[in-house]
Amino acid sequence: MMLKHGLYPPLLPFRSFRLAVDPPHELHVEEGGDPAGIPVLALHGGPGSAFRSHTPQSFHPGRFRVVRFDQRGCGRSTPLGCLDANTTEHLVADIERVREALGIERWLVTGASWGCLLALVYGLAHPDRCLGFRLQGVQFADRAGIRAWFHDAGRFFPEAYEAFAGHVPEEERGDLVAAYHRRLVDPDPAMHEPAARALRLWLATVQVVSASPAYVFSLSDPVAARVIGTLITHYCLNGYFVPEGAVLAGIGRLRHLPCEIVQGRIDMVTAPEAAWRLKAAWPGARLTVVDVANHVATPEAPDLSTAITEATDRLADRLEGRGPALADYLALASHQAPTLSDDGTLLAWIADETGSGQIWTMARPGGRPSPRLILPDPVTSVAFRPKSRDILFTTDGGGDERTQLWLLRDGQAAPEPLTQDPRVLHAGATFDPPGQRLVYAANARTAADMDIHLKSLETGETRVILAGQGWRTPMKVSPDGTLILVQDNGRGLHDADLLTVEVATGEIRPLLSRREAHVAAARFVEGGAALLLVTDAGRAFHGLARLPLAGGALEWLATPEGDVEAAVTLGDDGHAAVAVNRDGVSRILIFDLGTGESRPVEGLPAGRVTSLLAADGGRRLVVALARFDRPSAILEVDLDAGAVATLAAGAHPLAAEDTVVPMPVAIPSFDGATVPAFLFEPAEPRPGRPALVFVHGGPESQFAAHWRPDLQYLVRRGWTVLAPNVRGSTGYGRAWQAGDDLDRRMDSVRDLEAVRAWLAAQPGLDAARICVAGQSYGGFMALSALAECPDHWCAGADFYGIADFPAFMATTGPWRRRLRAVEYGDPDTPEGAALLASLSPLAKLDRIRAPLFLAHGLEDPRVSPAQSEAVASVLRGRGHPVTLVRVADEGHGFRRAASRRLVFDTFVRFLEAAAGVHEPGRRAAAASQLT
Repeated sequence: MMLKHGLYPPLLPFRSFRLAVDPPHELHVEEGGDPAGIPVLALHGGPGSAFRSHTPQSFHPGRFRVVRFDQRGCGRSTPLGCLDANTTEHLVADIERVREALGIERWLVTGASWGCLLALVYGLAHPDRCLGFRLQGVQFADRAGIRAWFHDAGRFFPEAYEAFAGHVPEEERGDLVAAYHRRLVDPDPAMHEPAARALRLWLATVQVVSASPAYVFSLSDPVAARVIGTLITHYCLNGYFVPEGAVLAGIGRLRHLPCEIVQGRIDMVTAPEAAWRLKAAWPGARLTVVDVANHVATPEAPDLSTAITEATDRLADRLEGRGPALADYLALASHQAPTLSDDGTLLAWIADETGSGQIWTMARPGGRPSPRLILPDPVTSVAFRPKSRDILFTTDGGGDERTQLWLLRDGQAAPEPLTQDPRVLHAGATFDPPGQRLVYAANARTAADMDIHLKSLETGETRVILAGQGWRTPMKVSPDGTLILVQDNGRGLHDADLLTVEVATGEIRPLLSRREAHVAAARFVEGGAALLLVTDAGRAFHGLARLPLAGGALEWLATPEGDVEAAVTLGDDGHAAVAVNRDGVSRILIFDLGTGESRPVEGLPAGRVTSLLAADGGRRLVVALARFDRPSAILEVDLDAGAVATLAAGAHPLAAEDTVVPMPVAIPSFDGATVPAFLFEPAEPRPGRPALVFVHGGPESQFAAHWRPDLQYLVRRGWTVLAPNVRGSTGYGRAWQAGDDLDRRMDSVRDLEAVRAWLAAQPGLDAARICVAGQSYGGFMALSALAECPDHWCAGADFYGIADFPAFMATTGPWRRRLRAVEYGDPDTPEGAALLASLSPLAKLDRIRAPLFLAHGLEDPRVSPAQSEAVASVLRGRGHPVTLVRVADEGHGFRRAASRRLVFDTFVRFLEAAAGVHEPGRRAAAASQLT
């Protein structure tokens, strides 16, 4: 349904007729879209233009009953170009005649440029007939605005202005409107035809970002040029027949109605100041300013078209009572990854309040959150340097994951680069206890191998402490600075060797070496005599364990039911706070490490703990909490008082009914196993509703409590969403996590089919309208589901997923290749190569029947964007419906607000079109509710 640049297909009329008004005028009127849809009046610009039935447009054909007519003297209305009885007052009366002829009680009124002014004048005259307004290119009929259009724009287009003004004698150039009007109304073709061409070329030039030859040619019809020029100058000479200042003065009569205003930042015809003044006078209106846009959208600068369509759909949502706009969900900011200075007086974290993750800080206690540094690229991690307020942070280039290290010194505005090679990945940075040296892993020697580096912050000297094959990262430096604790993942991310490296000699000492051991966190305790580990070594789930460095077995200190994901000691009294993930939601327990007894921390909202810090000698905890119903926030828990306070969180204007907390469900699979999942249901489920199955990435990951604005938006609009944790997911034990390894890969796809069958059997769902979507590995799952069971899915969506495993293994970041071979198969062996080829959905695309959505960051270092390009190319070659969104300056995911708006808005539109949400008979009949 959605076309390029966010537009809908042309609205073919289902009805057209002639309407006689004041003699000699007769109007051409058309209706398009859905006869039962929201009534909308679409006023064309000009004056003197006309509407076009054959071009893409901004109204969803299944949601709107669109009424359009050519105004007096325009288009197919007759007589063409007639100025008699042709004023704004006459046109307002014509609008009422059209409304009455169609039997419409109230309608949404839309217009651009001149159509915007006419819409406002009509609204002021008949506010009781209006449902709301969508306005683009605001003007108020003021003399200054007219002069800016005909004269002042020449400062920006001097070459075009020279030809435009040069068409008339110098003595007439003080008022070009009057000069051109005299020539245009002259009956002599030798006079009016050149004037029409000159004026049309000027108008075409100043109203677009780039006046391409194709665009200029499309406006070159000589008859239309004279009609438009004559009517424009006729209205401009008369101040549009509207008293100056009258529109703004009367806007109070419209403030109770919804209004969307869209404005180009570099609009040379209707300057943005007018839109700003209208927004100031109409506080409830929503203003969208499009930075790369003039007055008219063209293929070279299409963002204006997209913004107009989004504004139109938002109004439809509001009028149909479908809840907040997607933009309202996407606008909510997250606060996460907190870190504390050694003295506990300064908190730093990452927040995306400004559109991408940046460093924020707050003094403790009692400080206020504020941005510390705003950079072009998102910040990916933050940590304090010991014994100071200096902040270590990392960024990459456009999502390419080749992270660089930076130091932001206390009191300084500009950060200091610690690494400056954009070809190299730097990871796992940690300080020695005095904060004088930095340890990190980097693949500077070879792209595939991470070596451990030690850097002096005083001299800048860097040396390699440990080199070898594969992925390894430093975890901690011993209290005396002599040992570096290293995790070696040569066998895979969840099969770790733990070892120490002596700084002085490079001597390596293995501490923990076994298959099926994952170390989530580690720190030295007891003065460096032992390690405190969060690990699942030898167990199904992670627990908290002590490992003596002198030798000996792991001593398990805390093994609660569920997966321990974070732990922190509380002072020196032998207690620790432990965050336990059970079925995707965390609880914090306080353990007595001597006795093993525990007590829960009360008062925290339901969510997943993603960071856990101890503060004030262990009397308080600082927690980053991810939730289903709102973005991540940073909380403080007073353990003595049992009180929970919010330290940093984004504004949350959504009402309680606008978000949901899903219900955990257990779904039987093909082999008797149980697939855990989260079921999101709308507050008031409607019969026949569509559904989406959403698959997380990884696969060694988990759909747990976190904010998904696109999914919450769909649920608010009446969708059911099911998020399964198929085999291969973490959080449910080692056996479930390994259940899709190698030749068992397709068992997870069979899980997905079982999930779909269970969902189809739920009461109230339309089994014919179940869609599937997934990100990263989940994208592979979605493609596989569409190919393996093509008749079971209404539509599919693949976010940066794997389509061709051999190509994936050849193009993924070299440092990741070995890690993925353990999971998917080794391409360097005949058996592995055959397995990878057999798994690839790219070879099965001929089976897919459902329309497909794809979105991919162009800098993705994990799954090359060539994967999505290949899928789109194959499907387009077969004539199959496919939508591909390419996102610049993004990698494996979408970290920037603008990128998320683009991707999720297109995704939601695609889904609702594919599921026929707005088809007649499927959507709620809103027309009767609008009267």
